[in-house]
Amino acid sequence: PFAERVRACARAVRKAAAATGIRTQYVPSLSGHLDQLRDEVRLARDEGIASVLIAPMVVGIPSFTALVSEFPDMAFMAHPALAGASRIAPPLLLGKLFRLFGADATIFPNHGGRFSYTPETCRLLADAARAPWNGLSPCLPVPAGGMVLARVAEMLDFYGPDTMLLIGGGLLAARDGLGEAAAAFVERVARHSYR
Repeated sequence: PFAERVRACARAVRKAAAATGIRTQYVPSLSGHLDQLRDEVRLARDEGIASVLIAPMVVGIPSFTALVSEFPDMAFMAHPALAGASRIAPPLLLGKLFRLFGADATIFPNHGGRFSYTPETCRLLADAARAPWNGLSPCLPVPAGGMVLARVAEMLDFYGPDTMLLIGGGLLAARDGLGEAAAAFVERVARHSYR
């Protein structure tokens, strides 16, 4: 259940930060009707969590914008579930509209991944998310979908430093070696960022 999972993960993140001195974030995924979403955001915030994951096209744009306005102290990472690719151009929907609705970060299928857009579409989407736009805060591009450790440098070179890399399945494939794979991911990003 959401509440048990969030409390357990938040506790583990605090414990790891205290032991290592390294701050990380757990970003729980929200679901449900508006009142449930509000309760989930409150619970996450009460546990010291600063960011949540939400699929605007699943929960509905009115619910998404309501949460953004009601919880200005939280960061909202938008997931592209049910966004489609053939109705609204991805740079417009995921890069501009999600940002306009209040997303602080926008996840999208990276080129060369398992659900990929073209490199041109990805570049346009990332640019739309970050470009100056009538005083609106920029939105962090989050390329995802079939990414692997071997592509870390390539993705950072392509998107630049103002990017969040989402490499879930590529890390989980390590199974019992998940801790080592996660450490390797962090090391590759840090090594690339300081060259």
